[in-house]
Amino acid sequence: MYRENLSEFVNKYRFAHVPLARGDQKQILQACRFALWHQHSDELQSILMACGMGESEIIERKAFYLEFASMIGHLIILVPGLANYFMIDYIAEDMIDGGDPELAQAGFRLQKIISAAKNKEKKVRGKVVMPAMPELSAAQIDAYKKNPAAFIVDFFESNWEYDSDRSYGLAVVAELLALDPEDRDHTGKILMDALGRFPDRDEFFHYFTTTTARILYENDYKYWAALAIDVFSPLCGNRQSEVGQPTSPAARLDDQPQLPAELELAAIADVWKAEGADAAAKKAMERVKLTPGDAFAFGLLGHLYLVNFDIPRALACLSRAYWLEPDSAMVVFYLGQAFHAGYFEKQVDLCLARLHTLPEYQKEPDQYQLGVELFIKCDTPETHATLDGRPAGRCPLQMRGIRAGHHRIVWQLPGGRQHPYSVTLEDATVAKFRFHPDPGSVSHEISRSGSVTIFDNGSARLLSDVVAAYLVDDLASLPQPSVEDCLKRIE
Repeated sequence: MYRENLSEFVNKYRFAHVPLARGDQKQILQACRFALWHQHSDELQSILMACGMGESEIIERKAFYLEFASMIGHLIILVPGLANYFMIDYIAEDMIDGGDPELAQAGFRLQKIISAAKNKEKKVRGKVVMPAMPELSAAQIDAYKKNPAAFIVDFFESNWEYDSDRSYGLAVVAELLALDPEDRDHTGKILMDALGRFPDRDEFFHYFTTTTARILYENDYKYWAALAIDVFSPLCGNRQSEVGQPTSPAARLDDQPQLPAELELAAIADVWKAEGADAAAKKAMERVKLTPGDAFAFGLLGHLYLVNFDIPRALACLSRAYWLEPDSAMVVFYLGQAFHAGYFEKQVDLCLARLHTLPEYQKEPDQYQLGVELFIKCDTPETHATLDGRPAGRCPLQMRGIRAGHHRIVWQLPGGRQHPYSVTLEDATVAKFRFHPDPGSVSHEISRSGSVTIFDNGSARLLSDVVAAYLVDDLASLPQPSVEDCLKRIE
């Protein structure tokens, strides 16, 4: 009725106010949206006046006023001038004063939005806070898939602190989903354009879904991130299959908390140089707890684990870093080093292929060599060796991180005999050279795979079994570790 004759619709409720029938209540909410987007300001003011009721009447119509507060909050975020319309602030006050906890909470949220709209020059920053994961049945999840706007209202808006940017994005999506079918093309495009330029709805909802999942994941809510993808991915149409992949939206630097100087990444690196990897790792652990969305903090911690050959935790940290910054050559490089240390050839190749696509690598490929693991051995005990003229130690020798290219090995036998040998090493390989003094020959083996046995609490296990979840066929399928996963030892 409101679409055919809005004035008649307004007159119907001018004195009757909000009826108890849910169907009529839904009509009032949609009429508010219609009046705003079609610029019927007088009629919108009249509808808002009709929604002004006493505290007991508001409680009697609780479901309506919860939806009303949510909708009006969205509309004020999108059109701040709406905060100056008469009656809205009074309704918020009456929702608070009535004594119902849910209505009061919704009223307080609405008041905060009104205040922010009246001071729109001031940016408001809020934290992303989520409750423990509820036990949702398959039917409940299916219901949210059919009504994703309800998921936004029930879980994000009721828990996230108000934030000028994030709340705006949520308001855009919630109101886009609430539009009448007749308004989806014209008004829908206006709403989508508020967040950027998108060729179609599939692209828009892909952006929203992946960005929302990333926000949750970087705040250490990985299970909520997975649920958000499950609920919102049907909106993505032809791009639905892509939403489970890592994304790199622009980071919001002011989301980072104030850090003590000793937990800055440069300070942790200084501790590493002065006191060793163990001391630096302790600092890095403190750091990642404070900045769960900082890929480079996890990259540093993962690298420190790798120095101590703690490959399971290194892979956890570097996988989290990859989910946060998949376009960072440094993150992919460190991830490749961790796989290389475990002799996981297939995953090394995945990292190398990804590296080759990244601009940072293309500018300076020599800076991203994974290195060669070099073994130098001899049949004669007490033999020493030099590498490129520098003493390497007594055989057998194992050296990691040797740069690819031409090198010269010299075996120095106990009696003074020397045997020089020139080699060309290929990056990301394991190279083994053994000198046999009697025939005066060198045998060699170049490989890229192998097996590692690790010992924990007196038991021996294959590394490949311990980190099986990380041995993927596609980097987009890497696990999404939580902060706790990155700190605890993998059992």
